[in-house]
Amino acid sequence: MEDLLQKIQSTGLTQYEAKVYLTLVSRGPSNAYQVSKASGVPRARVYEVLDGLVQHGLVMKEDVDGGAHYSSLPVEVFLESMKTKWEATYSRLETELKLLEKQSPEPEVYVTTIKGEDNILSFCRVLIRRAEKRILLSLWEPMYRRLKEDLEAKRDQCLLSGLLFQVKDPLPGLEVHRKTHYVEHVDHPWFILSIDGKELFYGHSPEQSGGAFYTDDPVHIYLLEDYIWHDVLVNRLVTEDKREEMDQWITPARKRFFGEQ
Repeated sequence: MEDLLQKIQSTGLTQYEAKVYLTLVSRGPSNAYQVSKASGVPRARVYEVLDGLVQHGLVMKEDVDGGAHYSSLPVEVFLESMKTKWEATYSRLETELKLLEKQSPEPEVYVTTIKGEDNILSFCRVLIRRAEKRILLSLWEPMYRRLKEDLEAKRDQCLLSGLLFQVKDPLPGLEVHRKTHYVEHVDHPWFILSIDGKELFYGHSPEQSGGAFYTDDPVHIYLLEDYIWHDVLVNRLVTEDKREEMDQWITPARKRFFGEQ
């Protein structure tokens, strides 16, 4: 009940207003004394709160013998009203904020940190939706699974290229990285998402609880797009019959390059 109370308050009602409305929803028509007793709103305040809700159209008042009775606006009507108000507010905000954004001076090149699994995935979806020409990517299975529907929706509108790790159902245009000792033992899977060669989002996969970074810096974009292409190229060159032989050479060579034991 406490959680529902907080959600109702998020629509703009005060705590007392929310308590009174929920009481009327659950009890049906009631007088002020019954509402006060059931909701916990003091009798000294309950009339004021009820009158306010009547004025807002959320509560209906009926004068009957013995005093006034109050009933809540039907839940379906209340929800539809809240939805309409929110959509109108959202529409105004969208228009006004975008106008304000256009008035801002051209931003300098920057790198922004995005944290939180939901935020990172939402940011990816926004970028994917606004792609016009191409999406280049490097994704591991958990993140690919969560973005697959968004990528599939853009497949007929722009080029989709890149490399997937530990994936069994790649979309057309995406290649699966060969199985290697390194891939099987990576501790921190990453992701790279490049949109139209203009925007770049990369970092640890969100399930790793790490941060991710967004930039429109051309140098970042060039380097990481080239990294994806290099990965794809090597994956193509190492044919099936040479994979085991190559992997036996690549693993120690990589350790030597990075000074690992």
